[in-house]
Amino acid sequence: MLKEVVFLTGGSRGLGLAILDKLLHGSMRTPATNVVTLSRSIPEDLKSLAERFPENLAIVQGDVTSLDDNKRAVDEALKRWNRLDAVILNAAIADFSRIENLTSEVMLKTLNVNTVSLITTIRSALPELRKHHGRVVFVSSGAALGNYASWAPYSASKAAMNSIALTLANEEPDIASFSVRPGVVDTDMQGQIRDSNTMKTDEHKRFLQMHKEGKLLPAEKPAGVLAALAVRGSRTEPKKNGQPLGEGVFVSWDDPALDDYHN
Repeated sequence: MLKEVVFLTGGSRGLGLAILDKLLHGSMRTPATNVVTLSRSIPEDLKSLAERFPENLAIVQGDVTSLDDNKRAVDEALKRWNRLDAVILNAAIADFSRIENLTSEVMLKTLNVNTVSLITTIRSALPELRKHHGRVVFVSSGAALGNYASWAPYSASKAAMNSIALTLANEEPDIASFSVRPGVVDTDMQGQIRDSNTMKTDEHKRFLQMHKEGKLLPAEKPAGVLAALAVRGSRTEPKKNGQPLGEGVFVSWDDPALDDYHN
């Protein structure tokens, strides 16, 4: 049986690296896959995975906002494995500035990386995804529905992501589109939040307290669900209250509807 091929953006660290690890190793429920990653840097942990999985991991160093770099990643998948079955859109940046101090340059940079790049990556992969009734997994955030002070760029970008997921599902009836909130994951972004001096005191305190009490999620927990959706999800399964989540429905990683996708 041929292994499926997944294109992962932002797989060099944090949640992205955990997703990559899950995809390469697989589990009792989810078969291991071949993966092509696109990221700006290639840190040691990513290099280590490449050394351990030389036949199953292709690393493309580049800019997720570049159409040429995205096409290079798709071409690499086709050159090595002659197919592409799924895309996981994980690459994102965060900048915490209150609106009174928010410059157009910062807002445009955040939206370019977190939102415009989604279209760039999807466009590059779409012809292959159509061939295989593929899947697109959007790594969203609870911030898409939130109003934390100084989070306007990030929150707006994730709200736009949810909209794009729904629109893709409407436009491409043969492709599954999942938008998933991974929870408050212990990543570099949490360090940015703790170091921020622009949030409201009570909002900032919540994140400091979660860190102090060890309540931040280990990345591998939501990573398993995101990987499983990319490999096993479909346009019709799973469902929540009778509605297929593959129609771009925004859902939390720990929603009971996803119980069968935990690895």
